[in-house]
Amino acid sequence: MDSKKNIQEALNRSLSGLNANPFLAQRVIAEAKGEEKVKKKMTGAMILVIVLVLAMMGTGYALFSSQVAAYFGKLYGSDMEEWLQQGKAAQLGDSVTVGDVIFTLDEVVYKNRGLFGVGTVKASHPEDVLIPNEFAYVEPEEFSLLKGVHELVEKAGQNGGRMLTVDVMPMRIGVDGGEMLIPGAMGYFDELNEDGTMTYSFEVEDGFALADGTEYSVQLDFTVSEMDSQGAVDLNNSVRDSWTAVFTPVTMEEPTQQPQTAPVSADAITTEGYTLIAPEEYKEKGTMPVYRATAINFIKLVDPSWFNQSGIAEKQSNNYFKFNDHAVLSLSPEAIWYAEYSAETYDANQAERERYTPDIAPDYQPMPAFSYALMNIASDVHVGNKEFVQNVGLEHEALTLITLKDAKAQAEGLLEKLGIKGFECAYALDMSVDRIITLGEKYNAFWYESKQGYSNLPRQDYSAATPEDEGYYLYYSVMGLDDSDDTRHFAAMFINCRGIAYVNIYNYFNRGEALYTPETLITPEQALELMSREVSKARYVSNVESIKRVALSYGAVRADNKADGMVFVPAWQIQFWNGKHMGYAIITAVDGTLIDASFL
Repeated sequence: MDSKKNIQEALNRSLSGLNANPFLAQRVIAEAKGEEKVKKKMTGAMILVIVLVLAMMGTGYALFSSQVAAYFGKLYGSDMEEWLQQGKAAQLGDSVTVGDVIFTLDEVVYKNRGLFGVGTVKASHPEDVLIPNEFAYVEPEEFSLLKGVHELVEKAGQNGGRMLTVDVMPMRIGVDGGEMLIPGAMGYFDELNEDGTMTYSFEVEDGFALADGTEYSVQLDFTVSEMDSQGAVDLNNSVRDSWTAVFTPVTMEEPTQQPQTAPVSADAITTEGYTLIAPEEYKEKGTMPVYRATAINFIKLVDPSWFNQSGIAEKQSNNYFKFNDHAVLSLSPEAIWYAEYSAETYDANQAERERYTPDIAPDYQPMPAFSYALMNIASDVHVGNKEFVQNVGLEHEALTLITLKDAKAQAEGLLEKLGIKGFECAYALDMSVDRIITLGEKYNAFWYESKQGYSNLPRQDYSAATPEDEGYYLYYSVMGLDDSDDTRHFAAMFINCRGIAYVNIYNYFNRGEALYTPETLITPEQALELMSREVSKARYVSNVESIKRVALSYGAVRADNKADGMVFVPAWQIQFWNGKHMGYAIITAVDGTLIDASFL
């Protein structure tokens, strides 16, 4: 999708720690929707939850001016303020203390499967100084140049206090007693007030974790860290805790005007020539079953020897393993990341130093193996990077030392061990010696030689490829739908004659038993009409010009009775053109509910 390509250079520049935190990089790529203000987006690990039930509010209309609407209006403009004012709000005011810092959640607003919150941060000891997040995690040279930072350092020194920086992240969401789920897209931001307190804000936009309901829960994860006068943050001694707020928001004001943009009629959208993809079962019966969706925890399930038999050289808890041959396996409950490295290191800041920041200090990272570099090329081919890839597809089902059949058998054997059901191969690319050399030359020309490309990964000599390097890049998704808009369920692998050399898997839920089969499902034409109505009331109003693809797959959503957990329902994935950009919407084929979209 265009949103992925548009942020590639920014990602390459800012994520020099890609190898250390691949899940963060993947989440940013998968979920970025192009907001003007940059916010941190990341996945989370489960931390002890301290449940505090906050003030409940009544039903009906609560006629008040929303602090959340005003704050986000300041960030994004008056249209955003007016849009949020039409949502449902809960004014809270309860506090929790973490590491000598008091966090107060002031207000939360729910609107269109989005949750927006504003709160206050205050140091317990008046001599301590709060440092906004924009001043943290930067190089000392950059820190000394930041506007206003010297005054904060001087204030802390005069008072004999500490410099404290904080993170407030909405890590899990619950609706009407249903499961607490990790949202796919989240952001947070803080800013310093004149009185020394800070205002923090967060936003969650996710149609899978969120849904229309009555009672909402949000788990906020807090981190308090001390910073020295040079800007270095002591993460090893950070204080962390979690707090779950439960609240019942109410509508702030009855809508008095029609939406600024009228609903787009499906008849007005250019539909000629779009691709329609549907399983044979739907074509024959007009319906498909609804399945139970069960949670999975790879940390408890995975045996590291499934990926590498060289032995474990380093282990961090149960979610990070470094093998004797330098390969790395990293786990989270819903994700797996495995890649090969060499014993050498490289300076991840070299490209930054040569092009943008001459004085930036070296950042030495493990050297990715050649197999990792080949996976990067194949992945770029898969997503359609047109800068150096044209008309590249599967050519050979048998390479010198491995066949496509054998590669698929290894991939599907791993999926079976992991208990993953419903995945089918959606894409396969052979990486022969000739193709490695040809594509490698184009890859280097774009990423390292052109003005458009930029990469902080080390440059490889692809002309040195041998038959032992050949392999297959495989991409699996639910029902084999390629370029799926549901980035919570996929598996990407690179497999060569030695075995599985690279793995990136996301699988939030497994498909369980069939619960029932609807008599009929809504048609793709009905799905397009429903999407047009949703577009008109969205935060990001899209000018839908033409439809690219309508495909029937499955999506994991909360059951009708949310306390019953999650279900996999048939869902229409719609891709559309909005000028030069492509958007998407996922709508259940059972009742037409919007699950997720680029315009939430």
